[in-house]
Amino acid sequence: MTHRLPSPSTALAALQQERRSVGLAYLLWAMAFLAVPLGLPGLNGLHRFYCRKPRTGALWLVSFGLLGIGQLLDLFLIPAMVEAANKDLPPEQPLAAAQAPPRPTLERQLLGLARRSGAGGFSLNDALIDLDLPSGTDSRALRGEIERLLQEQLLEIGNDARGRVVYREP
Repeated sequence: MTHRLPSPSTALAALQQERRSVGLAYLLWAMAFLAVPLGLPGLNGLHRFYCRKPRTGALWLVSFGLLGIGQLLDLFLIPAMVEAANKDLPPEQPLAAAQAPPRPTLERQLLGLARRSGAGGFSLNDALIDLDLPSGTDSRALRGEIERLLQEQLLEIGNDARGRVVYREP
């Protein structure tokens, strides 16, 4: 299996949609202070590039963080910069919601209930209780779907030992 790298424009678009983290911004900010004693002053402003502020990032880069004063002020400004960088992005979805499988159709759920119920069949009450119904689905809508399945001969109607109306798989 071969893996293809994304095109530069695709990678850039994905990076532009990525949410920024306050922790990582502080890490980039701290790297500038740690780099100065090592003789690497070119790391000033990385946190500003990360927070989608390329102009001031470049200014911090060439001016050594405005001679350290701007770099020190950013200690307090980073949370607001990250919030501004994430402002226009779509809200994060919970991971479970993003990965949740789609709900089966009402038809599939009814036919599955009929198969699980076997010869005993299921009642309308059983369907209302057991199925994962879409919001707003009431007994009339459920009864309408059952009627449709009866007309298409995907379900059959009968009575159980107590005389209740039940629906079975043909």
